[in-house]
Amino acid sequence: MKKILLSLTLVFVFFGANAQCIPDPQFTANGIYPDSSTFRAASAIVGQPYNQVITVITPTDTTVELFGQQIPVTIQTIELTSVTGLPASFSYDCAAPNCIFLGGSTSCAVLSSPSPTSAEIGSHQIIMNTSTLVDAGLFGIQTQEDVVDYYYIEVTNATSVINQFNDLTFELKDIFPNPVNNNAKIQFILGNSADIVFTIFNYLGVKIEERNIEGNRGINDVEIYANDYANGMYLYSINDGMQILFKRMIIEN
Repeated sequence: MKKILLSLTLVFVFFGANAQCIPDPQFTANGIYPDSSTFRAASAIVGQPYNQVITVITPTDTTVELFGQQIPVTIQTIELTSVTGLPASFSYDCAAPNCIFLGGSTSCAVLSSPSPTSAEIGSHQIIMNTSTLVDAGLFGIQTQEDVVDYYYIEVTNATSVINQFNDLTFELKDIFPNPVNNNAKIQFILGNSADIVFTIFNYLGVKIEERNIEGNRGINDVEIYANDYANGMYLYSINDGMQILFKRMIIEN
């Protein structure tokens, strides 16, 4: 069964088991709230507890393509079967027993960490697997398996947020740590796999390093080893042949 409109499976990024939470009553339409296109979680400061309630309203029905036909179906349940990629101290709890959410239900979940750590600073892609059970009428009970891979948690020195990328995403992150001493990590995020040219320039614009990278959909890591670089300010960039993005870094060996 090919998914056409079963987009609510993405909400189960937020779920673990038996969250203590109350759905926000201001939301009434099907979806996840705050909305994924504008979602910014509450501030999460390294060393301090973090807690964010997510409201989830699961649809009763949708339309799918089955055996070459578009047909309406009734959603019976959507189950989160696995979540990977979370920073070590973060967890997700769901209010629904066994993380099985009934079609037409309103529920909630909690994203939490007892104490985010500096070791978690950076972007972390979240991979979720869900299983949706639908009643397809004359076609009987059908199961839809889905993988949701376009959410990521970004942990920084000051805040932690949940973001979403799509097929057009081309994003370059700040280097960590900055200033750089010895070595550091740079991340970039792609909506689709692409050949990337990664370049470092000194502050006069002279190219001092260039790498060709086979970039994957999602979060990509680049390690920088600065032992041979002189102290000072540098620019680094990524280029996919259509766009070029620049960031600044300081080296203090």
